[in-house]
Amino acid sequence: MEKEFIPYELAITLNEIGFDEPCFGYYLTNLLTNEVKLFIDDRKGFSLFKKTTPAPIFSQVFRFFREEHKLSCSIELIDNSRHYYFDFTIYDSENRDYNDEDCFDSCKRIYNDRKFGKYEEAELECLKKLIEIVKEK
Repeated sequence: MEKEFIPYELAITLNEIGFDEPCFGYYLTNLLTNEVKLFIDDRKGFSLFKKTTPAPIFSQVFRFFREEHKLSCSIELIDNSRHYYFDFTIYDSENRDYNDEDCFDSCKRIYNDRKFGKYEEAELECLKKLIEIVKEK
Protein backbone atom coordinates (compact mmCIF):
# COMPACT_ATOMS: atom_id res chain seq x y z
CA MET A 1 0.00 0.00 0.00
CA GLU A 2 2.88 2.39 0.73
CA LYS A 3 3.83 2.50 -2.96
CA GLU A 4 0.57 4.36 -3.65
CA PHE A 5 1.88 7.39 -1.76
CA ILE A 6 4.35 9.86 -3.21
CA PRO A 7 7.81 9.93 -1.61
CA TYR A 8 8.38 12.18 1.40
CA GLU A 9 10.74 14.60 -0.42
CA LEU A 10 8.16 15.23 -3.14
CA ALA A 11 5.40 15.66 -0.54
CA ILE A 12 7.39 18.52 0.99
CA THR A 13 7.96 20.12 -2.43
CA LEU A 14 4.26 19.82 -3.28
CA ASN A 15 3.37 21.74 -0.12
CA GLU A 16 5.79 24.46 -1.21
CA ILE A 17 3.97 24.89 -4.56
CA GLY A 18 0.52 25.04 -3.01
CA PHE A 19 -0.75 21.48 -2.60
CA ASP A 20 -3.07 21.66 0.41
CA GLU A 21 -5.65 18.88 0.25
CA PRO A 22 -6.77 16.32 2.82
CA CYS A 23 -4.85 13.05 2.50
CA PHE A 24 -5.34 9.48 3.71
CA GLY A 25 -1.75 9.35 4.86
CA TYR A 26 0.86 11.62 6.31
CA TYR A 27 4.54 11.56 7.11
CA LEU A 28 5.62 12.09 10.69
CA THR A 29 9.11 13.46 11.27
CA ASN A 30 10.59 12.95 14.70
CA LEU A 31 12.19 16.31 15.46
CA LEU A 32 14.71 14.72 17.83
CA THR A 33 15.98 11.98 15.48
CA ASN A 34 14.81 13.29 12.05
CA GLU A 35 13.36 9.84 11.39
CA VAL A 36 10.40 9.93 8.95
CA LYS A 37 7.58 7.38 8.93
CA LEU A 38 4.47 7.06 6.80
CA PHE A 39 1.17 6.70 8.69
CA ILE A 40 -2.03 5.78 6.90
CA ASP A 41 -5.28 7.06 8.41
CA ASP A 42 -3.96 6.64 11.93
CA ARG A 43 -3.46 9.53 14.32
CA LYS A 44 -1.21 7.60 16.71
CA GLY A 45 2.21 9.06 17.23
CA PHE A 46 1.33 12.76 17.33
CA SER A 47 3.32 14.71 19.87
CA LEU A 48 5.08 18.02 20.30
CA PHE A 49 8.28 16.44 19.03
CA LYS A 50 6.91 15.42 15.62
CA LYS A 51 6.15 17.38 12.45
CA THR A 52 3.33 16.27 10.12
CA THR A 53 3.50 16.39 6.30
CA PRO A 54 0.49 15.30 4.18
CA ALA A 55 1.21 12.19 2.08
CA PRO A 56 -0.98 12.25 -1.05
CA ILE A 57 -1.41 9.33 -3.42
CA PHE A 58 -0.22 9.65 -7.03
CA SER A 59 -3.70 10.01 -8.57
CA GLN A 60 -4.51 12.83 -6.15
CA VAL A 61 -1.37 14.72 -7.15
CA PHE A 62 -1.92 14.28 -10.88
CA ARG A 63 -5.49 15.61 -10.42
CA PHE A 64 -4.04 18.62 -8.54
CA PHE A 65 -1.81 19.46 -11.53
CA ARG A 66 -4.73 19.08 -13.97
CA GLU A 67 -7.16 21.20 -11.98
CA GLU A 68 -4.88 23.83 -10.42
CA HIS A 69 -2.15 24.22 -13.04
CA LYS A 70 -3.86 23.00 -16.24
CA LEU A 71 -1.11 20.41 -16.79
CA SER A 72 -2.01 16.87 -17.77
CA CYS A 73 0.13 13.90 -18.68
CA SER A 74 0.06 10.46 -20.16
CA ILE A 75 2.34 7.52 -19.51
CA GLU A 76 2.63 5.08 -22.35
CA LEU A 77 4.08 1.67 -22.99
CA ILE A 78 6.39 1.92 -26.02
CA ASP A 79 7.25 -1.10 -28.13
CA ASN A 80 10.23 -0.48 -30.38
CA SER A 81 10.18 -4.10 -31.59
CA ARG A 82 13.34 -4.98 -29.60
CA HIS A 83 12.13 -4.19 -26.11
CA TYR A 84 9.40 -2.44 -24.19
CA TYR A 85 9.75 0.68 -22.07
CA PHE A 86 7.59 3.43 -20.60
CA ASP A 87 7.58 7.09 -21.56
CA PHE A 88 5.56 10.13 -20.53
CA THR A 89 4.22 13.26 -22.20
CA ILE A 90 3.04 16.43 -20.45
CA TYR A 91 0.51 18.84 -21.97
CA ASP A 92 -0.62 22.28 -20.82
CA SER A 93 -4.07 23.84 -21.21
CA GLU A 94 -3.19 25.04 -24.71
CA ASN A 95 -2.37 21.44 -25.63
CA ARG A 96 1.32 22.25 -26.06
CA ASP A 97 3.42 19.12 -25.88
CA TYR A 98 6.19 19.69 -23.34
CA ASN A 99 8.27 17.02 -25.05
CA ASP A 100 8.18 18.96 -28.32
CA GLU A 101 11.48 20.62 -29.23
CA ASP A 102 9.58 23.69 -30.50
CA CYS A 103 8.12 24.28 -27.03
CA PHE A 104 9.20 27.44 -25.20
CA ASP A 105 12.60 27.39 -23.48
CA SER A 106 11.60 26.47 -19.94
CA CYS A 107 10.05 23.25 -21.22
CA LYS A 108 12.80 22.07 -23.54
CA ARG A 109 14.61 20.33 -20.72
CA ILE A 110 12.42 17.24 -20.75
CA TYR A 111 14.54 14.12 -20.92
CA ASN A 112 16.18 13.35 -24.25
CA ASP A 113 16.29 9.64 -23.48
CA ARG A 114 13.09 8.92 -21.61
CA LYS A 115 13.16 5.16 -21.41
CA PHE A 116 11.91 3.79 -18.10
CA GLY A 117 11.84 0.07 -17.40
CA LYS A 118 8.91 0.26 -15.02
CA TYR A 119 5.66 2.21 -15.10
CA GLU A 120 6.34 3.50 -11.59
CA GLU A 121 9.69 4.99 -12.69
CA ALA A 122 7.99 6.92 -15.52
CA GLU A 123 5.23 8.05 -13.15
CA LEU A 124 7.74 9.35 -10.60
CA GLU A 125 9.84 11.17 -13.21
CA CYS A 126 6.69 12.68 -14.73
CA LEU A 127 5.70 13.99 -11.31
CA LYS A 128 9.16 15.51 -10.80
CA LYS A 129 8.89 17.25 -14.17
CA LEU A 130 5.42 18.59 -13.38
CA ILE A 131 6.79 20.10 -10.16
CA GLU A 132 9.71 21.62 -12.07
CA ILE A 133 7.37 23.19 -14.64
CA VAL A 134 5.17 24.75 -11.94
CA LYS A 135 8.19 26.10 -10.06
CA GLU A 136 9.49 27.77 -13.25
CA LYS A 137 6.16 29.49 -14.01
